[in-house]
Amino acid sequence: MKKLFIIVSCLIATASQAQQPESDSTMLGRMTKVQLSDVYLKEVQRVIEVTTYITFDSIPADVPNTKYTQAKFDKVKKKMDAYNQIIIKELMEIIPYSDKKEILESIMYLRQL
Repeated sequence: MKKLFIIVSCLIATASQAQQPESDSTMLGRMTKVQLSDVYLKEVQRVIEVTTYITFDSIPADVPNTKYTQAKFDKVKKKMDAYNQIIIKELMEIIPYSDKKEILESIMYLRQL
């Protein structure tokens, strides 16, 4: 259970540190559509990870640490990773067809979540 908590914490910390330099909308405005698509997909992944554990207040602290619950959390993590890979693969091909303004607005919206 502690491993899961540490992994989730590291992922969230890494994602928020990596997003700091490009948080300014003017900096985002200077990016190409492909670069913005990468940023958008990272935000989508972050939201998926956060919403997966939202019922646990982002930390599954009250769940008993047993083999059963650990196996369930491991399965959820594997499914979430597989889902993220599918989303990246499929959306990366079609997001660049969006308007740049719409991609920017979507990134800013997802960052508020």
